[in-house]
Amino acid sequence: MQQPAVRILSSSVLAKKVGGTYYDDPLDEVYAMQRARALGVNVPAFRRLVPIDDFGSYYLVMERVIGDTLEQLWRSMSLWGTLRAAWQLRGYLRLLHTVTAQTTGGLHSGRTRSIWLDDQRGPVRHASPAAFVGYLNWWLVNCRPEYCTSYPELVLKPAKDHILVHQDLAPRNMILDSHGTLYLVDWGISGFYPEYMEYFGIDATSSLCSMQWLRERTWAAWWGRLRWSLFRWVAAGSGSRFRDAWKAFGVISIRTQHFRLDKTPFSDEL
Repeated sequence: MQQPAVRILSSSVLAKKVGGTYYDDPLDEVYAMQRARALGVNVPAFRRLVPIDDFGSYYLVMERVIGDTLEQLWRSMSLWGTLRAAWQLRGYLRLLHTVTAQTTGGLHSGRTRSIWLDDQRGPVRHASPAAFVGYLNWWLVNCRPEYCTSYPELVLKPAKDHILVHQDLAPRNMILDSHGTLYLVDWGISGFYPEYMEYFGIDATSSLCSMQWLRERTWAAWWGRLRWSLFRWVAAGSGSRFRDAWKAFGVISIRTQHFRLDKTPFSDEL
């Protein structure tokens, strides 16, 4: 019988199912939550990991945040409420970005996990910024030259340092409690990455895809999309500085899906 993804254990505690695959390391999420909480970011407090089976699945037991997600609130949220939540997120991002490293990926495993990278191997664990960018640029320039166009004009430069990013700041992963305090949940793919990978996570099209009503040709849908653009701008600034990286990842994302078994000189060993 399949275990539910989330179990409500009490009014103040819940358990979330994590792990169970080669790519998952529950301690990546635990360490990121603890680091963010120590910085002052509102994150559910970690309680314990409880093993479920022999395949690496666990229940991550944590504090239960009582409130509604931005996804649930977005249709009725006022402009003032939007700006207040965005300003809180802006503060959290500034705190997270003070944590830097010369590595890439999860805080414990060093594995790279991203919705934008779908190849079988991924970069070598704990890759340096140069190695990580070398991996990305291989997909742009060297991937299947007999089939794929080379894009040397999109080649990325390594960041001086990688920063701690959540990487999945969609409305479903932000909760407002009864006092209007913002909490960030679901740190499963967080880790050390370039700053643009945080911005990609709150891009309007990818973050709002679960709210189908925003696709409607109505005043409410137009207002909802406009408020999200404003929310994103207040929280994370203008995306113009990441325009080239966005173009590069548009190519990289497709190629890592189509040629998932290809190995780069910077790939992890299975």
